[in-house]
Amino acid sequence: MCGFCSYFHFDAPNNEFPNLNLDTALQYIHHRGPDSRGKYVSPDGRCGLGHVRLSIIDLNGGQQPLSNVSGSVQCVVNGELYDFERIREELEAKGHVFSTKSDSEIALHLYEEYGMGFLEHLRGEFAINIFDVKKNRFIAARDRFGIKPLYYTVYNGTLLLGSEIKSFLPMGWKPEWDIDSIMHNGPLNDMRTCFKGVYKLPPAHYLIATSSGSMEIQPYWDADYPDKNVKETRTVEEMVQGVHDHLKEAIRTRLRADVPLGVYLSGGIDSSCIAGIASSILRENNPDAKLKAFCIGFDGSEVYDESAIAERTAEFCGADFEKLVLTEDDLLNNFEESVWHVEQPHNNLNAIGKFLLSEFVRDQGYKVVMTGEGSDEHFGGYAFFHADYLREADNASPDGFGTLPNDQREARLESFGGQKEFNKYGKGVFAGHKNADTTSRRLLNNINTHTMLGKILALEDKFYHDAALARVGIPDPALAMAESLSGMARYKANNKWHPLHTAMYVENHTFLPNHLCNSLGDRSEMAHSVEARTPFLDHHLCEYVNGLPPSLKIKCNDDGTLNEKWVLKEAVKPYITEEMYKRTKHPFLAPPSEGRNPVVVNLLDKLINKETLGTLGWVDIEKFLEGKAAYLETGDLFLFKDMMIMMSYVTLSQRFNVATWDNAKNNLADIVTC
Repeated sequence: MCGFCSYFHFDAPNNEFPNLNLDTALQYIHHRGPDSRGKYVSPDGRCGLGHVRLSIIDLNGGQQPLSNVSGSVQCVVNGELYDFERIREELEAKGHVFSTKSDSEIALHLYEEYGMGFLEHLRGEFAINIFDVKKNRFIAARDRFGIKPLYYTVYNGTLLLGSEIKSFLPMGWKPEWDIDSIMHNGPLNDMRTCFKGVYKLPPAHYLIATSSGSMEIQPYWDADYPDKNVKETRTVEEMVQGVHDHLKEAIRTRLRADVPLGVYLSGGIDSSCIAGIASSILRENNPDAKLKAFCIGFDGSEVYDESAIAERTAEFCGADFEKLVLTEDDLLNNFEESVWHVEQPHNNLNAIGKFLLSEFVRDQGYKVVMTGEGSDEHFGGYAFFHADYLREADNASPDGFGTLPNDQREARLESFGGQKEFNKYGKGVFAGHKNADTTSRRLLNNINTHTMLGKILALEDKFYHDAALARVGIPDPALAMAESLSGMARYKANNKWHPLHTAMYVENHTFLPNHLCNSLGDRSEMAHSVEARTPFLDHHLCEYVNGLPPSLKIKCNDDGTLNEKWVLKEAVKPYITEEMYKRTKHPFLAPPSEGRNPVVVNLLDKLINKETLGTLGWVDIEKFLEGKAAYLETGDLFLFKDMMIMMSYVTLSQRFNVATWDNAKNNLADIVTC
């Protein structure tokens, strides 16, 4: 697990290329790889690869950049590649000579052997840069789910790439706001960032750039789901066993490390079953083996603190339990530093909790943990999936297993969001889902997962400057999400997939890579040099689970209630407590501030005032200051979200020295006459 920054100059007069400052760029991401660093610059100066290393496999070797024997292929890798010993043996049998014992080197030799087909042989979480000297081309690739970050931009005729955007600063990049992306919440909803011209390479895609300046981005993998009208022929028992076997194998594969490994443990089934299965596997060879479990506790918050449940799970698994107790002050005091590391807005305090937990883990001497991200996206764990599950009958379920009669299903859909089980997500979160914008829903067979996510994660329209609204139009985050998906995926959503599977596809291609694997994942973990491994995002497991009928994921109970992640609960029942087996999904949430804490008041006064808002340029200052006053008076949850987003943008503006968006140049009169 590491970090990198690279550049590739396109053709220039006389092909005289500027020498960019890789050394300082690497210093900006030193936290990602404090163990060693290295760089490669081509003899003609066209290409540079820089790398910082967090050593996990082959501790004494494994330095990067990597090179083949002839030097014709240069490579940097961030991430973890599993089953690499087997692949290495196969490649050595074909004559490949390895210079390290690290997992990363297989990527280079697979490229030599299979060309652009090398990606289908990789399993794990990764971001890769390759410079093909003979072909004078540059290749970048990202793992199937976006677990590892990879950003790119073209600036002054040069392709810049990096694990973090901040590494572009020493290489001459000057940040500006992407106002369209900001207003449509591109940082969370699609592959844009808040910075003009800076993009995320989409998960499961590769980029090829040639010396003449052409760039092509192509997918190498995508999720798929079965035809909703084709009956499943496997038995329920067979499918439960299949989930068990695939998950256990995914966890076993991720236990390989040359340093101590732990697990992040919450009060949910995902991390709990990982702890249980991992402990069972470790004891196959050592009956006394103990896993280290790390947990967050929130001081004085019974609603949000799940540490007691997590501790009971750790005791059940025989794991050593370590708890970090956080206060609201702890979260707020680390807000600005966390934003600097994740490089996009926070809409709540959750990521800051993960940021501090990772620091705690590092200080305990651990570099590697396993986490539960990706389970909800594949097993139907979110409450907002319920409506899309109920939207159509599940015609694929064997013998109608887990389904409701149509009249009961439709009645349940009609009452969606009003049940007590939804209160844990906040009041009004699911309100208005039936009347959501029809354009964005029609694109995706009338599902509403993206309309709800768009509503609860975005800044209120009224807080944007009139010039910004005139330039971009009324923000529509849900439509941005729908349009970010491929045309083929939208076709399948409207003609092949069950609405639940369409909702899962949307979540997997937007919120998962852009938030869960980013703010709550890699960026908060690697800020403190901690590698996280995600067994639920093993693509072999995911392909198997995607092929299961909807009603094995969300099963209707006899009383009409919905049992999310049913097949997972059955598959992991031997590894979890009875309490965990019967518990419904509770999202990981840090307690929100209600506006009365002096720390939040001081933070708001520091970051939200006429001067700081004015440096952004795209904010209606008076309206937002009114919103600030209303939040301090009421502690409203949705206003807290708006405060978090705006404080994040102010922090990014200050840390990145972003140019002010000129609302005078973008007034309505100028736009109309263009």
